[in-house]
Amino acid sequence: MVSVMYHPTEPYEIKNDFGDLGISNPNLPTDYAWFVNGLKSLIERKHIPQDLLASLSDGRLNKVTQILLENIERGGRSYLLLEGFMRCDSNGYILNPDRPSGWEIDKVSALISSIQAMGIQILLSPSMKETALVLISQMRWELKGDHRSLRTRPGPAHQPWGDRPSYAPYMIWGYQGFPGVSVVLAEILYEAASTYEKLLDMSVEDFAGLSRFGKKRSEGLHRFLHEGRL
Repeated sequence: MVSVMYHPTEPYEIKNDFGDLGISNPNLPTDYAWFVNGLKSLIERKHIPQDLLASLSDGRLNKVTQILLENIERGGRSYLLLEGFMRCDSNGYILNPDRPSGWEIDKVSALISSIQAMGIQILLSPSMKETALVLISQMRWELKGDHRSLRTRPGPAHQPWGDRPSYAPYMIWGYQGFPGVSVVLAEILYEAASTYEKLLDMSVEDFAGLSRFGKKRSEGLHRFLHEGRL
């Protein structure tokens, strides 16, 4: 079984949500990592706006970006996970949390776009409550190998920064990372629960009531979501 390794300094709320899939590793150079088919994936989590802006100011983001790039050069995969939402004032300055931060949204968006251009993929998590499932979903996608349905995730460089970006294509793509969930089933799941948080609130009976979801599939999905195992 492939495990998600996490740095012990990560929030308990996230680590606990991994269930049996999570393993603490104090030697990680980033916040999270896993190995799939001999390839190492490194993931750095930045809560926005506070953590992201602070790491831009003190140089931490630049340092970890170099680590992520070196992993890509060695044949691995690297991700920057952005957790939360940006809000701006009327002048285009990011609010942190309710006061202008001094950082312009256009400048931050350009910086993230440059990170993407270097080959680091962007993962999006609406909140800390959903971060573990976003990571598990991505790991499951790597286990599936090359997929013909949705090959790329929309990220900050490809959609407007606003109070709430559109997560529909991203969430449907992410749901396909769950075992036994095709693109059609992912679309059905999204209609019933548009966020990971809403998905976690669903019972076995709720899943079984959906089109194309039988009892066995519903029980398996519920067990995977809450226990991290098949």
